[in-house]
Amino acid sequence: MLHVIAKSIAKQDKIEETKKVLTALVDPTRKEDGCVQYDLLQDNANPELFFFTEIWKSNAHLDAHLATPHFLDWKSKSEDLLESPMEV
Repeated sequence: MLHVIAKSIAKQDKIEETKKVLTALVDPTRKEDGCVQYDLLQDNANPELFFFTEIWKSNAHLDAHLATPHFLDWKSKSEDLLESPMEV
């Protein structure tokens, strides 16, 4: 099993848009082969902070996730939405 925590910091004027785009990743990702857990969390005290907690059966399953259309869509939008690249 591979455990992943990914942190994203939204630009202050893009918090709600970021939340919408990140939320759209959850359902399709949970249906992917090898996905054991995929949860999105938002910090209550600092709403610009988002975290994914993920469990994958293997590195190969995570690599496949990173090549999916829904993840690539997120990646193409992330530069406009985030203060800095996602930290994993």
